[in-house]
Amino acid sequence: MGSRIKNDVKKLFEFWCEVSPTPGLERGTSSRSGGPAAPAGVIVESFPEGFRDQEVLTGIPSFAFPCDTSSTSVQTYSFVHTTGDSKWRFGFCRQDPRTNTAMVLITYLPWHDTFLKLLPVLAELKRTDPNGFRTFLSEAYNQGIPDCGGSLKVYYSAGQSHFTFERPLQFQLPSMPENHNLNLYYNFVEPKEMITVFAAMLAERRIIFTSRHLDRLSSCIQAANAFLYPMVWQHIFIPVLPWEFKDYLGAPMPYLIGVPEPVLETVTSDELGEVVILNCDTKIFESPFDDVHNLPTEIVSQLKKHLNHTHDHIGDRISKIFLNALVQLIGGYRDAVEYHENSKTFNSQKFIESRPAHLRPFLAKMMDLQIFAQFIDDRLTMLNSGLGFSDEFELETVRYAEKKKRGRNYAIMKNLKDKYLGKRSLSRLFAKNNT
Repeated sequence: MGSRIKNDVKKLFEFWCEVSPTPGLERGTSSRSGGPAAPAGVIVESFPEGFRDQEVLTGIPSFAFPCDTSSTSVQTYSFVHTTGDSKWRFGFCRQDPRTNTAMVLITYLPWHDTFLKLLPVLAELKRTDPNGFRTFLSEAYNQGIPDCGGSLKVYYSAGQSHFTFERPLQFQLPSMPENHNLNLYYNFVEPKEMITVFAAMLAERRIIFTSRHLDRLSSCIQAANAFLYPMVWQHIFIPVLPWEFKDYLGAPMPYLIGVPEPVLETVTSDELGEVVILNCDTKIFESPFDDVHNLPTEIVSQLKKHLNHTHDHIGDRISKIFLNALVQLIGGYRDAVEYHENSKTFNSQKFIESRPAHLRPFLAKMMDLQIFAQFIDDRLTMLNSGLGFSDEFELETVRYAEKKKRGRNYAIMKNLKDKYLGKRSLSRLFAKNNT
């Protein structure tokens, strides 16, 4: 399945719309198979007019109003729609109780910080200058996208103001305080729960995040998913689950789903079965499994030690803590790559045998994971195509290997020094006794 991010994106966004909720709609009166009596909402304005993807158009109202809510404040959050070719299409939504509408932007670009900042700008421009608003949308839609690490400006208000679309660097790790998703995850989820979620993802469990706050819900689950890098979640991934799609919670395969608490309250424990649940409001974690216990003890100890040092978590520090755990687990995959005349293959048994003994039991289980199998397939594809790669994972793998080598050299030199000094001490002792 590979990467879920579309590569050949040509536009900053695919579609913008404003959605009005269906008045008097009572959810919970019928199942998804029968469909609700009416859609969750109706699109009252859109751009461009020629957008005809019916699957997206049909689903947007449910994601714009995923559950009944009594919130009196603006809620800004993201959701994901998986396309027919297994790519992720991102939706960024802004619910405004003052207008009783939701503004939705659909894009293939996972630029969460950029588009979450854009939504309030669009809302204010639409309120104060409707004509200028449409002009801004048109210019942004036709601009194309900047090069990697670059940016472009789209002007509005007669050129007096502008919005900057910044394209993130490739393989850039989420950083604090810049990354909105990571900030919320760090603020509302304790390090202990971050580790338990990480362990559950490495076991490919059925995982539910829940909250009464849609922004918190989508941000926490997006941040947790980012910690799986360089692997990619290959199963069902729904950061915000609308009521109409709650049947997905009964799916027998692994999933990572953010469920608004009003939706989760309508589902029984029997319907859910064995699931892992993290409540991002109460910080309560529930699981029938002990996945942390199954992780190598050394990995868990390092995660706890580094995550609890709260004074130095600015920048990509937290992201690197989880990345380094994966470097220790799978960073040596190249030792098991076998080179043939026309291709390269991966020998899983050779990989396990090449790893330290304390990691082997866990790695033996990882061989059956779809996220690991896809990781190996992606890396072999790059090697077989002759492409080099220097993403952050590979760079950290090199740094870790050099650090271990220096550690071994230090241990050898110290051992030799101790032996040498020990012999000198004995020589002096014998010389003293002989005089």
